[in-house]
Amino acid sequence: MGVRCPRCELDLNDDAPACPGCAFHIRDLDAELGAPPARAGDVVDVPGVLAPAERAALEARLARLRAATGRELVLAVVPTSAPRKPSEHVFWLFNRWAVGGGAGEGVLVLCALAERRLECEVGCALEDVVTDAASGEILRERAAPLLTRGELGAGLLAGCDALAALIEAARGRAEGDA
Repeated sequence: MGVRCPRCELDLNDDAPACPGCAFHIRDLDAELGAPPARAGDVVDVPGVLAPAERAALEARLARLRAATGRELVLAVVPTSAPRKPSEHVFWLFNRWAVGGGAGEGVLVLCALAERRLECEVGCALEDVVTDAASGEILRERAAPLLTRGELGAGLLAGCDALAALIEAARGRAEGDA
């Protein structure tokens, strides 16, 4: 998963952060967006909208995923992705936070409140497990209905739990093949 170069519309991705057409680089997003929010753990709630119990449940679920698989799922809640689109913002954060480490064994879910959007960026090591289609379906079917009802914490937990279960199931199948 990646973004389109804002200058010439060619694709940029985790493996090719510089545009081959015009040399735009993900660092150019830094100039526009500033420093990314500090990442302290797997739940980054910039506007502080999650209740303590919701945050604790999310952190516990994401910690279980990491303990079971060694893979990382991070949730970022931001007030807005402006001046960029949420799909560009999630790409930028994923790369700036190095979600999943150098091996790309991570997933970042972004909740942009003003845009009312959920976006998912998947590291290259998990692209066959968490496809664009699968992540979109999970977020639409599990998270969105709860978010529409105003249940932010429950919606984010439902979406992250389903993504984590998908990663765990793939890890279990891989171990069974070994």
